[in-house]
Amino acid sequence: MKILFFFLMLTSVLFGHKLYILADDDGKSLHVKSYFTKSSACRDCEVKIYKNQKLIDSGKTDDDGKITFKHKAKNIEIEVTASMGHKNSILYSSENEIITEDKNITAKKMFMALGIIALIFFVLRVFKK
Repeated sequence: MKILFFFLMLTSVLFGHKLYILADDDGKSLHVKSYFTKSSACRDCEVKIYKNQKLIDSGKTDDDGKITFKHKAKNIEIEVTASMGHKNSILYSSENEIITEDKNITAKKMFMALGIIALIFFVLRVFKK
């Protein structure tokens, strides 16, 4: 009985040092959170994003164990490396369509908005007279 109790205590301690990774995306951004336990975030951990074994992005987590990347691919591997040899990786498949904003569309929207504002002021000026 003592051996069984010792074995159960030993395995519970081992899960306390496991590095967990959560990932989610909204089509534009990929949000990654890493932690050891619910109350112990993985601070300043290195996060690498791979697509077909090629590094496409990397960065370090904040004090809450979170980092956000621009979402670039549907099927990726997320690897988190912490201090003292803690390392874990997951395969992530996005269910959302990747949204990329074209800079030309943004410029067109800006010029269109300026044109509408100019038209409003022209109409006001005509009615004022």
